[in-house]
Amino acid sequence: MRAVFSKGFVALAKPRCGSTSLRLMLEPLLDVKNGDIKVNTGGQMPPFHPHITAPYLKHILRERGHDVDALDFIITIRQPVSMLWSYHKFFKPDLKSRYNFAKNWDGDNLMDFERWVCEGTLSPNKLWGEFAPQWTLTSGLATLSLEYRAMDQDHTLQVDRIFRIEEPETLHDWLAEKTGKKVQLPHKNRTDTSPPPAIGQEAMDRIKAMMPYESEAYGL
Repeated sequence: MRAVFSKGFVALAKPRCGSTSLRLMLEPLLDVKNGDIKVNTGGQMPPFHPHITAPYLKHILRERGHDVDALDFIITIRQPVSMLWSYHKFFKPDLKSRYNFAKNWDGDNLMDFERWVCEGTLSPNKLWGEFAPQWTLTSGLATLSLEYRAMDQDHTLQVDRIFRIEEPETLHDWLAEKTGKKVQLPHKNRTDTSPPPAIGQEAMDRIKAMMPYESEAYGL
């Protein structure tokens, strides 16, 4: 997450959607000494978090006296099958849908990708969930969806701009116009570039149900 108050915008980092690259790209634009906020790891600056959701972040900023309506909130998205494949490769869910950042993760017994899409779960953050569409809290992997990350309980979008990581030039142009400076999206924290495996109709239907906005945007 980057709150670039000095330039009038806030960048949300959606998991496996170029979030590390986005944070690095925005580094030269930050004026931390005068109040801009950068968060790279969980626990670095609570209640802020690198993958904090838009509605919860707005709630925090309002409490701290910021005029959130004067800021542009942006977020990046990715083709949902590719995003899930990247998440699966990076965090390696086990057969109980526990991930390699969990203490009780069983790295000797991993869940294959298609089964994870159909049966996997990812628990919501309790505080963030209070501001998200309620169905996203109990729908498998829906906490990775744009709905959970950027919509409030009434499904009102809480970001002003949505950029596809597959089209970085659109983001570059917007930032140049917004800030007067040219920056480029680097390729960092990438998993291997192998394409997602073919999945069946059940898995595809599951993705469409868990990630309706992105599924429609990418024509699934």
